[in-house]
Amino acid sequence: MKPAVSIVLCALFAGCSSFRNWRELKTEPMSLGEAWKGLEDIVGSRDGWTEDRSRSDRGNGLWESRWKERESPMNFPIRNRLRMEILVDEGSRTEGWVIRYAIEQEKCEDLRRHMDPTEQDWSSDGQNTEAEAVLGERLVRRLAPASVEVRAPGRR
Repeated sequence: MKPAVSIVLCALFAGCSSFRNWRELKTEPMSLGEAWKGLEDIVGSRDGWTEDRSRSDRGNGLWESRWKERESPMNFPIRNRLRMEILVDEGSRTEGWVIRYAIEQEKCEDLRRHMDPTEQDWSSDGQNTEAEAVLGERLVRRLAPASVEVRAPGRR
């Protein structure tokens, strides 16, 4: 009985370590398909995220990318993955949809593995908040353009 309890507790604590600070936006009234298409257009064509089809589900509003790798200024390998959710139960065609998203970031701190890190070499490095802010602006302009305030040049 004790091994079963410890397995359950480990599973619960493992879930706590994957906490995300989600960013949210609400779309203008549109169909779920239009919202999904808008997401795909922004993240695929402009930002170069590639959908991981094995982890995405349009019907449930879940979209996840494959890892996108780059190097930090100090030559440490870094990888990012975008996760987005359309909260299907909290929206409608007439009210709009709540979309939340986060960009996870992992880092390989072992420079000996610089060229070919294994899965065990990666460790969490928080979220890429700068990329999340840029993505959020693009999503708002595409999915909720009426909420964007446009100012004339020279006015404050």
